[in-house]
Amino acid sequence: MNEIFSKEETNTGRQREFDYLKGIFMLFIYLIHAFQATMSPEDSITRWIYIFATMSGAAIFIFVMGLGTVYSRNATPVGMVKSGVRMVIYQYLNNLAYVAALLIPYPFVSGRLTGAGMDNFNYLVVVYIQYINIFFITGIIYLVLALLRKLNMNIAGYIIIGAAVSIAAPFLYGTTVDVPVLGYIMKLLIGDAEFVSFTPLYFLSYALFGVAFGKMLRHVKDKVRFYGMLAVPGIVIVIVWWVLVFVKYGSDTSRMYAVLTDAYSQPDFWHVVASMAHIFLFAIILFFAERSGTEDGRLRAPENPIARQILYYSEHISKYYAMHITVYFIALGINGYEAFRSYQCWLLALLSIVVTEIMVRGYNMLQARQSRGKKNNRK
Repeated sequence: MNEIFSKEETNTGRQREFDYLKGIFMLFIYLIHAFQATMSPEDSITRWIYIFATMSGAAIFIFVMGLGTVYSRNATPVGMVKSGVRMVIYQYLNNLAYVAALLIPYPFVSGRLTGAGMDNFNYLVVVYIQYINIFFITGIIYLVLALLRKLNMNIAGYIIIGAAVSIAAPFLYGTTVDVPVLGYIMKLLIGDAEFVSFTPLYFLSYALFGVAFGKMLRHVKDKVRFYGMLAVPGIVIVIVWWVLVFVKYGSDTSRMYAVLTDAYSQPDFWHVVASMAHIFLFAIILFFAERSGTEDGRLRAPENPIARQILYYSEHISKYYAMHITVYFIALGINGYEAFRSYQCWLLALLSIVVTEIMVRGYNMLQARQSRGKKNNRK
């Protein structure tokens, strides 16, 4: 073990395999949300993609967020509280953008809406005014991590609390609190409601494990051997998971899809363990894949434009995530708030990739130009 770990923190650079992991998954999000946001039935290919994506998905982002707090120079308790509050506010600003995207086409299509289209419109507007998703749970989890950082929690503490949360979550989920205001807040944190996509209750464990892993990773001096060692239990768990899934559900893909969809947003302890194994295995594959493309194994800025784009996705993931849905909502409204066919959803995913890229790149260019202007004015 002394050949792998060091008492001093030696591995303090960027852990780019996790950047690639986030960026790659953004492409899956484009496709899956093209169906979900437009209330369209998934085709068989998309269903299989989603079935396998349920073992990573949002868990990747929350785990990497936890890991990132260990590597960030600004991750002080005060800094994390500010980030948490900012992300909660971002959630509701994002909701306003979603509702605006739903409303923009309405005046132009209201005269030809069917009953189903009108019902969908009313339902979506009500849901997305209160919508709770990745930004909200990230914000709440930042607040929890800030407290634990303030308490100087050690690695074992993060692991124990993370395991305890994943075990307790199914027993706490949906607990009602019959107190005005407080009851609504508790519903956002641990409750069951149509406008709650994910709850902090279920995903806190991923962040806690991310912090613990990050603290451990900083002491790894030989990542090749460390990842080689970690890959063995990861492969075993992944194989056992999918063997059990296919043994239990066989060719009944509809039931498999329904069960794994529920387990994705409400994972129990075993599901969390299996998800962590998938995340580690994907990251390990990406780590060795990037090393294989260099002569000395050292990381450099990638020359491959696809690799650069994936890292750009990762760097600006919040912007891409927030903006891509608006494209789908506007398209849904133009279509009378009714579902699309499968091939149309694939085309919508491609359209969203292009439009979102223009919006994000344009925003970043304007922001950079504004920042340069401020620096020049100071001079």
